[in-house]
Amino acid sequence: MSKSTEAKQVESQQQLEQLRSLILGKNSHVVTDAIQKEARTIVGEVLSEALHDRQKKDGSVNKVLLPIVESAVEDSVAHNSDRLVNSLYPLMGSLVRKSVTAFLTDFMEKTNQLIDSSLTFKGLTWRIKAWQAGVKFSQYVASQTFVYRVEHVFLIHRETGLLLNSVNFNNTAKSDADLISSMLTAINDFVGDSFLDNEDGLKEQLETVTTDNFTLLIKPGPNALVVAAVTGKPPQKVSDKLQIILESIHSLYASELMQFNGDNEAFVTAENLLRDCLLAEQKTTEPKNNKTPWFAWLAVLFFIIILGFQTVKWWENQVLNDKLMTLDHESGVVINHIEVQDHNKVVLDILRDPDAISVSDWLQKNDLTIEQLSLTERLYHSLDLEILNTRAQRILLEYPEITMMWHSKILHLSGTLAVLKSAKLLSALTAAGFTLERNLIIEDIKPPFANEAITSKAIKAQIFKDLVGRISTIQLEFPVASADVTPSMQLTLQQLYQYFHQLNQLADQLDLNVGLVIIGCSDNSGSIAKNTLLSRQRGENTGDALNLLGLSKAQMYVTGLGQIDIMKVKNNARKVIFNVLYVSNDEKTNNEM
Repeated sequence: MSKSTEAKQVESQQQLEQLRSLILGKNSHVVTDAIQKEARTIVGEVLSEALHDRQKKDGSVNKVLLPIVESAVEDSVAHNSDRLVNSLYPLMGSLVRKSVTAFLTDFMEKTNQLIDSSLTFKGLTWRIKAWQAGVKFSQYVASQTFVYRVEHVFLIHRETGLLLNSVNFNNTAKSDADLISSMLTAINDFVGDSFLDNEDGLKEQLETVTTDNFTLLIKPGPNALVVAAVTGKPPQKVSDKLQIILESIHSLYASELMQFNGDNEAFVTAENLLRDCLLAEQKTTEPKNNKTPWFAWLAVLFFIIILGFQTVKWWENQVLNDKLMTLDHESGVVINHIEVQDHNKVVLDILRDPDAISVSDWLQKNDLTIEQLSLTERLYHSLDLEILNTRAQRILLEYPEITMMWHSKILHLSGTLAVLKSAKLLSALTAAGFTLERNLIIEDIKPPFANEAITSKAIKAQIFKDLVGRISTIQLEFPVASADVTPSMQLTLQQLYQYFHQLNQLADQLDLNVGLVIIGCSDNSGSIAKNTLLSRQRGENTGDALNLLGLSKAQMYVTGLGQIDIMKVKNNARKVIFNVLYVSNDEKTNNEM
């Protein structure tokens, strides 16, 4: 505060005291004591009218009562919350509904404005310009949307430069208000001390400070300053409003400002006065009734089209996948893996019996067309009844004398057939997956001559020798330095097990004992010791696989030949070979004796 201003205030106070003494005289206390006795009655009679007149005059009553009411409500909540809740309970439902409605309305308006500002050519242009200017997009939008907007208002003590209170438009506290107030006071003092006094003999005062983003409007008073940070071009009414608020603060907080000692707690209630300075005026734009955000609608339409296309594509692929899965229901076909990558691109991995329907025929049968079919088809020996029936019909085409009939999933053959032909027929049926007494009965096949017992035994002996030959021709081929039994080898071992199972049944009928010799071999790559060990391991792994299928280890003998040094086969001798040993029960008895 300047010395001239302080002198004027002291002189005014002295003049007021002189006038009071002239009117009341030396016994002024007599008058004041009489008035004080009736003060309550006098004030009570005119209190309502006085409050009404003062509120009507400058609206200061609300500003004074508002902090008092707020403090009273806070005390009530703190000490009598139950009573306050019970009093407000009837209103809570309505208040909540109105609050939610207001929130949703505000949210929809902000969302609509955001879309309108972001998904339009103007919005994209604003983003680019905001990036070029180095300011936030929201701040740039505000500068383009509003003619002006008061962003911050500060109340500063003039003599000390300390911040008394501050408010901002978005209720955020990103700026350091204390630092701003100190800097403004320092700049203002610098201007007053550095330049000449004006015509009235008073120091020069800053009124406006312009920056890249804000215009600072400064309204000085005897004891306080009101400073407003404004974006855009502020009109005169903003300055007038600041002046009115400054005068109200000096009127309501005169003693607090005069006696300020650094504690700004007394000015907390001045926030409502300062908020009256947060003015804004939105730019008037042309009516938008006919404006359509084509860019936004095109983006939404494009997204819907892409989503719809992907949905239709997924549905078509799912339908095709479901149709292809029905292939697994066909006899002699097992689906390992299926992947529909596109409507015209399918990856299919299956096991198929040679007598089962082909994939191409099945697709044609079901009216399915696939332009890019990646098919992996592996050999599969099926024992499905339909496949067995097809094989039996194909084999019996060479034997018109024989008739077939299925009963309880067992094939019954009848007719007249020579011994050699009967052996050949039974051998073909065995290779096709039929096993005597399990799914094949040939007792009704009669030879053309009378000695049936001898003939029947001769047929079985012939079939026995044929099965021994079949087993001896089976070989398993291993990769280099590997002893693992692969899935394709498992299929071969399943066929071998079926042959040996039939061999056991025939051996019992022919009074023979049989055993399976499993021989592992190796090529000449690597050392002899390693090859010997590897050949033995291949034989043992094969024996373990047969044991898992049901072949007893008591009927197996496993050995390893090591490295095979035969000139033309030693480079590819990575195999396991099989042989069948059989002796009659008479020879076994003689050997034991």
